[in-house]
Amino acid sequence: MMALHRIYGGVGLSGKVAHVKDLTLRQLTSCHGTLAVTGRHQTRGMAADTSAATTAEQGTSSSGQAVTSSQQQQQQQQQQQQEELPSLLQLVSLYGARLTTAAQMVWAQVLQPGDVAVDATCGNGHDTLFMAQRVGQGGAVYAIDLQESAVASTRQLLQQQLPPEACPQLHLLQGCHSQLQALVGSNVAKLVAFNLGYLPGGDKGIVTAADSTAAAVEAALEVVCPGGLVSVMCYIGHPGGLEEYERVRALAAGLSPSYWTSSELKLVNRPTAPVMLLLWRRPDVQEQQARR
Repeated sequence: MMALHRIYGGVGLSGKVAHVKDLTLRQLTSCHGTLAVTGRHQTRGMAADTSAATTAEQGTSSSGQAVTSSQQQQQQQQQQQQEELPSLLQLVSLYGARLTTAAQMVWAQVLQPGDVAVDATCGNGHDTLFMAQRVGQGGAVYAIDLQESAVASTRQLLQQQLPPEACPQLHLLQGCHSQLQALVGSNVAKLVAFNLGYLPGGDKGIVTAADSTAAAVEAALEVVCPGGLVSVMCYIGHPGGLEEYERVRALAAGLSPSYWTSSELKLVNRPTAPVMLLLWRRPDVQEQQARR
């Protein structure tokens, strides 16, 4: 089997993701990083318009065939998802364009009950809780942070907010996010998320750094499974934040479009606002590779 390499089309590895500027997706071009992978990844863009799918499935077909019970169930699930998740326009008008909320909206389109999710910088645990609620009892969530206090805060929040009957397998780990692959494994997670910078309410002198974050995102590319997502929220307003973002963005721009779709979400009228990078692993590459 031909190994899949992150091919760097003249773009060096560097940094972490920075701030969000306009609420439009800008597709990044070029290749893919440094770790060897088992050649299978399909491009996934942002979630498809579920309302169109719902309309197409309502009623009967033009040939008069009745909608099956499975189609009705799918329609109900799509409607429920649509009700739960605001549009990006609503995020701007109702939530003040908080990119953390936009990130969770994207994750909700990816995560299904029973999935594996990784919060690579768990902080106070809010993203970990969101992931746990999405994957449910049959799923698993890994929460990683370098600071012991962050892991303790995450544990406390989960104990307070998650009922036992809805609790997935939880792995709360203290360690550097650059060790992600060793801590979690390869090709297993539907979502790997990074929220860079410093711990809210903690010591602002302890921040994620460009070198370790670049290594962590490299590892995440190996941890995520086909059809999965690597999500990176970068903060450029603090010292070292811009360099970190530029390193991660260069990595994203260097991913092969044959295996990855990379996009960037920014607030263009807020130059120091966070930037969200989304790296989608194509789910169809495994099949393509098998045919070669």
